[in-house]
Amino acid sequence: MAENKDRSVDQENDNLKGDAESKPTSGSEKQVDKKGAEKKSTHSKKQSTDSTAESAKLKQTIVSLKQKLDQMEDRYLRAEADMKNIQTHAKKEQADLIKYDGQQLAHDILPIVDNLQRALAVDATDDNGKQLKKGVEMVFEHLNKALADNGVVKIDALNKPFDPKFHQAIQTAAADDDHPADTVVKVLQDGYRLKDRILRPAMVIVAK
Repeated sequence: MAENKDRSVDQENDNLKGDAESKPTSGSEKQVDKKGAEKKSTHSKKQSTDSTAESAKLKQTIVSLKQKLDQMEDRYLRAEADMKNIQTHAKKEQADLIKYDGQQLAHDILPIVDNLQRALAVDATDDNGKQLKKGVEMVFEHLNKALADNGVVKIDALNKPFDPKFHQAIQTAAADDDHPADTVVKVLQDGYRLKDRILRPAMVIVAK
């Protein structure tokens, strides 16, 4: 009976010893867990730092690209505006060339018209002179018609109010009932215009 009790005690001691050998001490467990946690925390902080740096870099890249895009858009808008201005200017020049085509020719012809007009102002006393004057008159009329067909017309000045845009005052004369002040009394040389452009103003005498 006593022998059986001793065996039971020895078996219980063996079981306790086995349990003690199979389990690590609680201090070792805590040390391993602490190191693992620290390592995990350090790795997490590094990942967070890397993520923050990468995010900041991406934001800076986005800002830089937006600035470049704004600059390119501004340059494009300026270039487009310049192109439209050039096209508008070119169209205006072309329209003016068409509208005022023959301006230089008209300038060159006007002195001839003046000379023909002076010739017609001379009195013809004999038949030869009258025939010659009639021929000059025909040339004068044809020339004026050709000018008018091309938009060159004489400025109507006589007895009109003086207008510095159309008239050039050479002399003044006393005003009277027929010619109030600032009225054209006499035309010394006819003025001409090409459509709405003045080729030359009329030289006139103005009442004062």
